[in-house]
Amino acid sequence: MAQELINKNDLDSLLVGYVPKRYLTQKEAVRYTGTSAGTINEWIKQGLKVIIFDENSRPKYDIKDIDEFMAKYKV
Repeated sequence: MAQELINKNDLDSLLVGYVPKRYLTQKEAVRYTGTSAGTINEWIKQGLKVIIFDENSRPKYDIKDIDEFMAKYKV
């Protein structure tokens, strides 16, 4: 059976789809956690870290911070 090789550029393009995003928008954070925007806002008040680059930027949420925050409430 002949082997087909994939070139580096094609491989890189394929892998981009498999690398999860680390920084999420609020909408993505809601989807990731299975909650609502209101819940995310409450979590921020309770200490969930938010990344804001400047006054005009939309907040970003680090998946690691979300996971860490949620782990605190595991029972």
